[in-house]
Amino acid sequence: MDAVLTTLIGALPQLGAGGGVIVFFWLLIRWTGQDRTDYRAQLAEQATRHADELKRLNGDHDAELAELRAEIKRLRAEVDELNEKLDQERAQRRAAEDQMRYPYPPDQYRGGLR
Repeated sequence: MDAVLTTLIGALPQLGAGGGVIVFFWLLIRWTGQDRTDYRAQLAEQATRHADELKRLNGDHDAELAELRAEIKRLRAEVDELNEKLDQERAQRRAAEDQMRYPYPPDQYRGGLR
């Protein structure tokens, strides 16, 4: 390539302004091609870093979700336990209210229970 460039620069006075423009565009295309190669390498590196970061974030997110699911499971079990205790207290309160309303066994009432 450098030999071609040296030959073109040497022949520049013979080629005139049109030749100078052609050499300029040839150099521009060559430099642009090199820039694109560098740019593509940078893009590939950025894509790799981005994929690694996404994997790390997804792992952290999955761990956080697992932790939250375990917490939700524990809280549901606690709510079920508290509901069971509430039902027991209600049953005891109803039994106590029934005892207050009807202090004697049902067979001792003439008309039965109302």
